[in-house]
Amino acid sequence: MKVPDEGRRRTHVRRTLSEKVAIVRESMMPGVTAAHVAKRHGLALNVLYYWRKVYREIAATDLTAAPSPRENGELADLRLQVRNLERLLGQRTLEIALLKEKLGLNTEEGDGQHE
Repeated sequence: MKVPDEGRRRTHVRRTLSEKVAIVRESMMPGVTAAHVAKRHGLALNVLYYWRKVYREIAATDLTAAPSPRENGELADLRLQVRNLERLLGQRTLEIALLKEKLGLNTEEGDGQHE
């Protein structure tokens, strides 16, 4: 009788939006199967298919159409999301600059601030 391994648990990996988009685009390339891409990235195939569905829906959205009145709440939510993403981008940019400084990778030559 085989006893299941209780010590093995799947770890939940949170992927960023850009990682998801890259994985979806990879899975949509000619000659590449979704199953292969899912296995390569450690994803369940149904998760990849869901991401692909959402990607197609977003790609098909007409961004030039005027929002209807009921979409005003959605618009406010999207604006909040943009602000949060801009803040996160600023933090990451600062972190990169600090890491470059610590590594001595000064990319701004000729600014007179060499140590």
